[in-house]
Amino acid sequence: MSVNVPTSEDHTVLAAAITTLTNRVTKAEQAIAAAAGARPLPAHVLRPEDFGAVAGSDCTAAFTRMMETVDKGLQPDPGGGVPVARHTILLGPGPYILSKPWMTEKAGRAQGLTIRGMGKRSSEIVWTGSGPLLTNRDRWMGVRWEHLSFRSTNPEASFLYSYSTGAAQDWGFTNCEWRGSWKYGIGLDGPEASNTNSEWRFEGCHVGGAYDVAWLWSGMSPQYRQQDQFLNFWISDCKIEFDWGDAFRFDRGGFIVVTGGSWIIKGERPDGGVSRYFNFPLAGHADSVQHLTIRGARFELRNATSQVIRSRWNGGHITFSDCSDTALGFKPYSKDLTAHEYDFTAGAPQVRYEQCDLVGRHRIWAGTGDIGRGGIVYDQCTHKNHRVVGAFLDTAGAGTKPQIADLNIEHRADGDGFTS
Repeated sequence: MSVNVPTSEDHTVLAAAITTLTNRVTKAEQAIAAAAGARPLPAHVLRPEDFGAVAGSDCTAAFTRMMETVDKGLQPDPGGGVPVARHTILLGPGPYILSKPWMTEKAGRAQGLTIRGMGKRSSEIVWTGSGPLLTNRDRWMGVRWEHLSFRSTNPEASFLYSYSTGAAQDWGFTNCEWRGSWKYGIGLDGPEASNTNSEWRFEGCHVGGAYDVAWLWSGMSPQYRQQDQFLNFWISDCKIEFDWGDAFRFDRGGFIVVTGGSWIIKGERPDGGVSRYFNFPLAGHADSVQHLTIRGARFELRNATSQVIRSRWNGGHITFSDCSDTALGFKPYSKDLTAHEYDFTAGAPQVRYEQCDLVGRHRIWAGTGDIGRGGIVYDQCTHKNHRVVGAFLDTAGAGTKPQIADLNIEHRADGDGFTS
């Protein structure tokens, strides 16, 4: 049997044929890409580039003109009610640098705006100014932010100041990220007769950076009791992994539900203060807005000046279910860490820990008066550093009356044999 061995001329012919075929495929792909690029976006889609923005340079003027187009395009809601947006904003590859506020004060109310990026850090807005990048004074409702990042280069900056007397509600963030140095991230405020600033949803977001006050600060004027209306916060599967400050500060109560997520406080405050995931500094709210539920969250406390929670709520409910804060329980500082702290001097909520792994100590403060219906239940919990109840519970500030036994602290089926 004879075998045909290709000659050098055969190889040359074959190579030329492959090159020709490759060129045809490339030209076809280029034609398809050109046709797609030539296809205009729908009229309701706005891009910063359409208003002169150039990524990597100051895009303030372009973003301002783009927002003016949104405001001018509002139309009546066919179903009645607040006027609705007729544009959506699409952000491309960043960074878009802004030096002056983007969303500023406007008269009247509006709803239904969506701002969508390509993805976290692919589309990024860099805020170089001081004060709020966005101001929502009783105007926008039903706003959605999706797949983009925000970064501050100024420690006096804030992301959003929202002031409400009845509007400014129902904002949602999906796959968004905050980085850089901020005074605060989202601030919710209002006058004596304030209402709403409610229904805030965060899904798959990443809170990084550092905060002088907090990433989300609700009730910025706590002298107004009506600010109890700032409620209904849902945080699902987020990465709350920031340098220092508070993640959530609620001066006037809130109804807060947290599901899952990775929670890490990375560093220490420059002023030596305590950083917390949850800070509830004031008592005196209605029970319906003193409600925190956390399920399946993993907390890391990387230094001795960090806490999961400090609460002065005098009613309502606080529940940690299937949570763990013991990841760094082997660190030398962990045994002296006050991971959870409750001040019951003005009364107490019903606090419950269900199937939780707990690091350090829990500190409880109480005065000499009646703490009301409050108390703490630990149900099927374990303790990383202190496996004697007297060492785990720091009740030095509990006062002489009521005694610790009167504080309604109960242990059920405890993993380390704690008894009530």
